[in-house]
Amino acid sequence: MNERKIGATELREILRFVSEVVAREESRLNALDAAIGDGDHGITVRLGFQAVRKAVESSPSNADISAIVGDAGRAFMEATGGAIGIILGRMLICGQKALQDHETLGADELRRWLDAMESTITEIGGAKPGDKTILDAVHAARVSVSAFILQGDNVVEALLAASQAADRAARDTADMLCKVGRASRLGERALGHPDPGAVTFSIIMNSFYRWLIEHPRECGAFNTLTSQP
Repeated sequence: MNERKIGATELREILRFVSEVVAREESRLNALDAAIGDGDHGITVRLGFQAVRKAVESSPSNADISAIVGDAGRAFMEATGGAIGIILGRMLICGQKALQDHETLGADELRRWLDAMESTITEIGGAKPGDKTILDAVHAARVSVSAFILQGDNVVEALLAASQAADRAARDTADMLCKVGRASRLGERALGHPDPGAVTFSIIMNSFYRWLIEHPRECGAFNTLTSQP
């Protein structure tokens, strides 16, 4: 298996691409949130990633991957409000420490970042897998990447595994009761509706993967992947 890793330049472009994808998904995310929340999740995420895009475009040209995700997370938090603004912002920020002293993002670095994300979400709200939150998708992605790195360090294929796992986990939240946050008061009325945060995280993972397979020159040659999320 060929090794593939993401450098600082590629990471900037990927985060810009995430911003574009999230903006296109705004209406769908708002609709998902309207079923179990305030209906503004898509707006919040769009505003947050617009700020992320500006932050990565203006960060120093010599910034490494840890500085880039740290700047991105702080920009997200400054531009948004509510629980999801804090959670997603800190999920980006925690990558600064997790990726410190790492020049590139490979499968192992992705696992480190996902580990930090899972710990961060638990610390913020006390959520656990199965509580119908963004953590369900993050946990699934982390487990899939942890299993994948036994095979190698190809970040493209690791992100494929993470994206597929996060997507399945996000869809599975439709069958869960909300156990934390304001939506927990809905009880069985939340059944049939996936968690917007989990769906958002699956979109982010899929965007990372899509950018890599659509830009092979930026990342170097690698084997063509036939399966996609």
